[in-house]
Amino acid sequence: MKVPVIIIIFLLFFVTIADATEYTITPSRNVGKPPGTSFDGEVVHELQPIPVWFAILLTIFPQMAVLNLESIIIFKSSVYIGYIKIKHARLRSREKKEAIYTLIKMNPGMHFRELQRKSGLKKGTFEYHMKNMEHAGLVKSVKDKGKVHYFVNNSTYSPEEIKLYSVMHNESLKNILLEACTKPLITNKEIADDLGLSKSSVSEKLNYLNDIGILNAKKEGWYTFYEISKEYDDAIPNYISNDMYTEQNRIVQTERISSL
Repeated sequence: MKVPVIIIIFLLFFVTIADATEYTITPSRNVGKPPGTSFDGEVVHELQPIPVWFAILLTIFPQMAVLNLESIIIFKSSVYIGYIKIKHARLRSREKKEAIYTLIKMNPGMHFRELQRKSGLKKGTFEYHMKNMEHAGLVKSVKDKGKVHYFVNNSTYSPEEIKLYSVMHNESLKNILLEACTKPLITNKEIADDLGLSKSSVSEKLNYLNDIGILNAKKEGWYTFYEISKEYDDAIPNYISNDMYTEQNRIVQTERISSL
């Protein structure tokens, strides 16, 4: 209760008081006539009521009641300019969000860093828009091996496709899977020789792909052969054709975001 009282007293001290040194009172010349009646032939203009927003401002800041016309014009101009700037900032923010959403739609499963790099936006700006979109339910995230992958929330990807799309954004894993598609059964050595990688590096990645179910490992004597799991027989070719089709659109969308 004390705080509002103190605020009211504080505002009252800032109200400018007009002093009148002398004045003369004369009878009105239109006594008995309707309000607003002309008595010297002059044009009578009806005063418009004070706008609600201005009445509220006068209630909060009563000292504005004694501002001259120039000050009020400057104040209204400042408010208008501020409103236009906020409106433009919101428009640009919405355009960036829409462009990022389209970028995710064209790059399902891409992780945060790669999306941010392709967008051309600063990390803080990009992270701000991503959090807002995820909170609004526009996108969803999937965590894998310490990275966060993003998909549009209304997508119809199966669990297998979500897993595959996340993996395919790792260049090494993608090349190994594409190599595995060339033969019904393939060994660690064959993949390492074809890709020019060490057998230990390929072995680590093959074990990972086997653990998440994209590849199946078959032991035959001294050798371990790998094949694409049946669940992914169609998913991988679909990914390859879709990836080739949308590559040009990705480039166009990246250029659009960078221009915002």
